[in-house]
Amino acid sequence: MKTKRILTGCFALIMTISAAYAGGRSQGAQSASSAAPGLTDVTFVRSSDDTMEINIFSKIPETFEDNRWSKLYADRLNYAVKYLWISKGAEQYTQKFNAAIAAGELPDIVQVNKIQLKQLVDADLIIDIKPYFDQYASDLLKTMIAQAGDRAVQAATINGVQYGVPLVDCDLETAFMLWIRQDWLEKTGGTAPATLDELENMIVSFNRIAGNGAIGLNVQKDIWNDIFGLGGLFQAYDAYPLFWVKTGPRSLGYGSVQAEMKEALARAAQWYKRGIIDREFLVKDGTKASESSVAGKNGVFYGTHANSLWPLQDNINNDPDADWFPYPIPARRKDGGVQLGLRMLTSNWYAVSRNCKHPEALIRMLNLYVEKVFDEKDQEYAYYANPGSGLEGVWRLSPVYMNSANKNQVTAVNIAQPLVDHNPGSLWGEQLSMYEYSQKAVDGDRSLWGWNRVFGAGGSQQLLMQYQRTGRFVYDEFFGPPTSTMSERKTTLDAMLSEAFIKIITGEADISTFDTVVRQWESSGGAAMTREINAWYAASQSGQQR
Repeated sequence: MKTKRILTGCFALIMTISAAYAGGRSQGAQSASSAAPGLTDVTFVRSSDDTMEINIFSKIPETFEDNRWSKLYADRLNYAVKYLWISKGAEQYTQKFNAAIAAGELPDIVQVNKIQLKQLVDADLIIDIKPYFDQYASDLLKTMIAQAGDRAVQAATINGVQYGVPLVDCDLETAFMLWIRQDWLEKTGGTAPATLDELENMIVSFNRIAGNGAIGLNVQKDIWNDIFGLGGLFQAYDAYPLFWVKTGPRSLGYGSVQAEMKEALARAAQWYKRGIIDREFLVKDGTKASESSVAGKNGVFYGTHANSLWPLQDNINNDPDADWFPYPIPARRKDGGVQLGLRMLTSNWYAVSRNCKHPEALIRMLNLYVEKVFDEKDQEYAYYANPGSGLEGVWRLSPVYMNSANKNQVTAVNIAQPLVDHNPGSLWGEQLSMYEYSQKAVDGDRSLWGWNRVFGAGGSQQLLMQYQRTGRFVYDEFFGPPTSTMSERKTTLDAMLSEAFIKIITGEADISTFDTVVRQWESSGGAAMTREINAWYAASQSGQQR
């Protein structure tokens, strides 16, 4: 599946839910020693993919090396953008990048995840970027990064040195919500469930409507996934699998092995036995699970803010009567609320090579990027970001880019009254696009229904802001690079837990298996990993993260 990517920022999550990146066309890398007269070379590496070929290169006579962004950086900053190499797809990129690290041959500026960042620090290949950021960053750039919170910077700070500039994203958008088929809810005369018991009753009613082939709560085999997973159920029990959660004032524990998880698994087992959960979930990945929602055999699942775009838009396209809305996840009891789990969504950082002659180039280029895409006064969004009329995502031609951690919420707020007035007023850029999409949906264009369910009245962004006002969150407290035991054992340890938990849910194992597997987890590396995490936590709390 491929989904058209037209937005930057937090909305990258929307665009990647169903994107499958394949190898793109090969772009010939230019030599780093061939700068035009009077220009200073700044070198990069990157990957290409089919979406760029389809959405950009097939429509305009531009390339990675010669495009509107490279011309802008040359004209305004006197920089010549050069690529040491351009890979075909993400897998080849990883291979070539790892080889570059091993050889110590980095471009001037790289975009890395936290594992790669730690590798570069250990190899002494990158520099402290903070002095350059403090001196050169524009007020707008500083504001955008500050909006993501301190953790995005702390995650790139090792032994007190800030090695990376975060490509910020929106943590709030990791919160779970319950997507409910609204026309079925109205048909039953019910209201959105506030408790798990009410959710059970609603699912029983929905199964009657769906008829033969009804599956109940839509679940996939990866029960930890953001869509068609069971995270919303677990969090109703104050269980946060895969998170490192506070277990004391100065201690963290792995959410998957806490006592609350045992209670949540017992409820999941009851649901499976009663047919509340799809009995065939073990043989379905996310794509296969989505078919039930699209085909009208399911009316409820746990997901996140972007699911109106996929898979629900496909259901809307197929069924003229279908409608869905996002609701808060039900609590365990009437008198209780749910503390929603949030994790840091920022996952990439910009770093500068120790051999770069002009480290300030990164900051100056980011300044210019945010000016053209986000600055209300000086923006040229329609040219440099998303021209529209079938030409989307030209912002990807820039070798560096930046997101805004709250822009989707700001968009939802700013288009609310214009949608009531049927008048966009002074909206511009992405906000204008989202207004136009939502307005067309309100006026009957079913093909744009999904965008309105994100940004319009009663949509997912409005629900996220409702969550935000309550402030009832539990954060994944670990955001550093993997510890030694994590690197060696975490994948195996997680697989051990998952196998046992699935057996409990499906009735193949008794709930007492939870205690047994937790002891096995501890003795097989879990206890050592927990000690390492707490050492990191103590250091990070004192400002000396390791």
